[in-house]
Amino acid sequence: MLKVRYALSFDFLRAVQSTYGTVYCCPGALAAYRAAVVHRVLDAWIGQRFMGRACTFGEDRALTNAILEQGYDCVYQRAAIVHTLVPTRYRQLCKMFLRWDRSYVREELRFARHIVWKRPLPARLIALLDLVITNLRYPVGWAVLTLLVVMLPGHPDLLLRFCSALMLVSAFNMLYYLRGERSWDFVYGIGYSYFSAFALFWIFPYALLTARTQGWLTR
Repeated sequence: MLKVRYALSFDFLRAVQSTYGTVYCCPGALAAYRAAVVHRVLDAWIGQRFMGRACTFGEDRALTNAILEQGYDCVYQRAAIVHTLVPTRYRQLCKMFLRWDRSYVREELRFARHIVWKRPLPARLIALLDLVITNLRYPVGWAVLTLLVVMLPGHPDLLLRFCSALMLVSAFNMLYYLRGERSWDFVYGIGYSYFSAFALFWIFPYALLTARTQGWLTR
């Protein structure tokens, strides 16, 4: 499931962001920057603080933000081949996503307040639209789940309708995955949609409430 998620996160999401020179996070697994640019932001990056505490994770997006803030573009190289380790248990997966979402909260606020306004006009408009749509998915998703829980006792057929809608949405993503990968692994992507909706829905709200936490969780 994570293989499919990663493929979509990179070959689709970051590839789109690359078209307007604003890849939001150059991942720590493999990224390359101009040394001269990194030297300009190095001290601020190392000493970064959020809500009075030192930032101990999310250093990849923090550095990407620092580069974007300098007025440079960040782009995606699809030809790169990268190997990484991923969680194999639910508890490990939750810890990883909590770390990611806490850093997402921190760096998304930074991007929205300072960085997006320094981007060239076309990139700025696209990034602002993406920022709004991306972050609307959380309140909309929680509202849908809340309504589902409230109305389900009187309308048990709603669960089937919800699952059908989820299948339809995930199918669009899987069509793109099939276009690039041509693998039966796409079925795991559909499974991940349900797994995410029912087993990982609590991750972002908890990360939002505990954004000041410094623990890396997996070390």
